[in-house]
Amino acid sequence: MKKSILILEDDTQLARSLKRDFEEHDFEVTLADEIDKIPTSDHFTHALVDLRLGSGDFGLEAIAKIRSISLDIKIVILSGYGSITTAVEAVKRGAIDYLTKPARLEEIMRALNGHRVTTNAEFKRRSLSEVEHEYIDFVLTKNEGNISKTAKDLGLHRQSLQRKLKKYI
Repeated sequence: MKKSILILEDDTQLARSLKRDFEEHDFEVTLADEIDKIPTSDHFTHALVDLRLGSGDFGLEAIAKIRSISLDIKIVILSGYGSITTAVEAVKRGAIDYLTKPARLEEIMRALNGHRVTTNAEFKRRSLSEVEHEYIDFVLTKNEGNISKTAKDLGLHRQSLQRKLKKYI
């Protein structure tokens, strides 16, 4: 069976670069930049999914749709907004790994094949801003991306939350 990968990424330049890289490794590549653009007729062996998409989609929501198309698919989440909360949620929903950007192709390939091993992990103190970002991300995940509900749960005005979120982008 030929290896095929769905790349769900809204950064066009990154998506094209990944497409070329995977094609060089004998993958059939399908690109999509929104959850609604995922082809439902194709069977994929692998998927690389961006956590946050420009259209407001939350990449975690894509896991269920992708799994409904291909039950035995290996899904890896790729995020520029890595947090423990979203990593745990991604695995709960069916991803086999979670990588933060920038990630080298070799690391992505190992993750997609279930062989990634993290060694010499550096544990550093996080700044207050990083902890705040992770907590906001946790509440946003819990509320399935609903900004208004998240703002209410955090005791913030919706516009204040949106300003905070823009700082993290």
